[in-house]
Amino acid sequence: MDLIIENGRIIDPSNDRDEIAELYVVDRRISARPPSGECETIDARDLVVTPGLIDIHVHLREPGQSHKETLETGSQAAAAGGFSSIVCMPNTDPPADNPSTIAWIRDRARANASINVFPSGAITKDLNGEEMAPIGSMVQAGIVAITDDGRCVQNHEVMRRAVEYARMFDLAVMDHCEDYNMAGHGVMHEGYWSTVLGLPGWPRTAEEIVVARNILLADLCHTRIHCQHLSSGGSVRLLRDARARGIPVTGELCPH
Repeated sequence: MDLIIENGRIIDPSNDRDEIAELYVVDRRISARPPSGECETIDARDLVVTPGLIDIHVHLREPGQSHKETLETGSQAAAAGGFSSIVCMPNTDPPADNPSTIAWIRDRARANASINVFPSGAITKDLNGEEMAPIGSMVQAGIVAITDDGRCVQNHEVMRRAVEYARMFDLAVMDHCEDYNMAGHGVMHEGYWSTVLGLPGWPRTAEEIVVARNILLADLCHTRIHCQHLSSGGSVRLLRDARARGIPVTGELCPH
């Protein structure tokens, strides 16, 4: 059935639009003209109406961890929240570090997902940060980015090689930013209260030093790098400064 959505705040960045207006859907497509026949009307007062949102960091847990989530349930939850496309992380069991696993995820998503699901592939084999995964063959299988998800690639040379290789395929590289030696066994922000409580602290520099490394690599290799799980104001300042200089880096925030 055709549809009229009225009184909603329509936000469409691609058309620089932010206004209260009506939206028409005719034959399952957005239309400039209202439906001519019978239609459903939805009052979207106090609601936001946007194109489908995109989440580039989703854990769908298949294969191997379906007791946590599945491609079907995760995509349904995303659709309920207004997302039409999502990128799933490779920290599955086994990890998505080869074309066979990527193809399995892609085909299962086509069969079971409610929305677009795009797989990411691992940067390194088994997410261990030591040896590059077969990025080229994973691209052929359908990946849209590479990442070791919650594991930071500590070896700078391995990371540089991966970033250089990703450029050949116009792939984004997403990296968890944490220097393990500096973070140690920290359980909270390093500062006054970690000292008072006698708990091992996690210095913000452990995050920022990897952000700085990734900025340098993005500049060197002219490759898009997305910094994951950021929690430091210093990291945001580093990214803001780099972007002002035209370096292709982005980031996401995460409380931890």
